[in-house]
Amino acid sequence: MINGKDLTIREAKNLIKQYQNELDVYLTQKNINYLKTQPKAMQIKDIVVDSSHVNIDSFLNYVSKDEEYDSKIYGLLASIYSYKSYIAKEIQRMSEFDEIGYIVYLKEDERKSWREIDKILHHGEDYSRTKYKRYLS
Repeated sequence: MINGKDLTIREAKNLIKQYQNELDVYLTQKNINYLKTQPKAMQIKDIVVDSSHVNIDSFLNYVSKDEEYDSKIYGLLASIYSYKSYIAKEIQRMSEFDEIGYIVYLKEDERKSWREIDKILHHGEDYSRTKYKRYLS
């Protein structure tokens, strides 16, 4: 819960993006500090950090300890993974127990077509659109 209200999937995705941007800053700063310790001059192409965050090199993090940024980086990674886990579990819960919420999520947040939504839910044609219109009225 954020500020006493339920966290939506959209808000969780927004927080993930925000944390990933902040993580980029800290990884770049850590890389700059590491390159300052090397005997040759820094080049700008060495400073740019991969923003996918899929392949964070554990060995490099072990070798280049930076007390200023390491705790922030690991904290942000833990937050990102926890929100991604929350999103996956929430989508699974909605698909099992909250069909109209899942339809609204697929249509408004994921921007799926009615045909795709019906296919995901294993229903006949226009079932989701009809249910969505009844929900809105």
